[in-house]
Amino acid sequence: MPNKAKKTAHQEPPQPRVGPSARAPKRTSDTFAAEEPAASISQLMAELDRLKAELAVSRNRVVELENKAHEDALLPVMNRRGFDLELERTLAYIKRHGTDVSLIFIDLDDFKSINDEHGHGAGDAALLHVTDILLANIRRSDVVARLGGDEFAILLHRADEEAALMKADQLALGLASSGLIFEGKEISMSLTAGTTQLRGSDTSVAALARADKLMYAGKTRRNRARGAGGQAQVSRKPA
Repeated sequence: MPNKAKKTAHQEPPQPRVGPSARAPKRTSDTFAAEEPAASISQLMAELDRLKAELAVSRNRVVELENKAHEDALLPVMNRRGFDLELERTLAYIKRHGTDVSLIFIDLDDFKSINDEHGHGAGDAALLHVTDILLANIRRSDVVARLGGDEFAILLHRADEEAALMKADQLALGLASSGLIFEGKEISMSLTAGTTQLRGSDTSVAALARADKLMYAGKTRRNRARGAGGQAQVSRKPA
């Protein structure tokens, strides 16, 4: 009798188990090791951005402090330190390019009497008044500074000796005719100025000393002419 093949039931292949372990691969130590460097780099970049921002703030603060170190504590002009630096830069520019720049050295007449008669508040008001007149009568390219006390200096760019003399006259007349009212009282003011054109061979000390000497020469003439009303003086003879 022929052999009959055994009938076997059809068997389905085993189905994968459905569950959390089947939906997502198991996170191994190698997976964590690959993710850690990426997280570290991201943190480092964030820290670098924070440090850059702090550095920018610090640099801006340094610039602000440096600028304040060159500004007068009372008036909206340079102080002596700032002016000395500006004068040095200007002299170096003159040596290279031979441009005309003049210096006006200003001293207020009888300023001490304002403090003595009206108080230091009046003295501060007088200094602010003078500063307003100086700033209103110069160009943006020019430089005004308070050297100390009641002494001021101006750098006039693109101005020869004659132009500087004319400007000093204008400033003196402007101050004398302006009048200062403080606490209801009028305070008369005048100034004496010495002018000099800067030279390529000048040092900052020599230029200031020359203008200062010319200013005092004008002050002497003013004192001798007090009977004529104490008019503001401008020295016109270079030393």
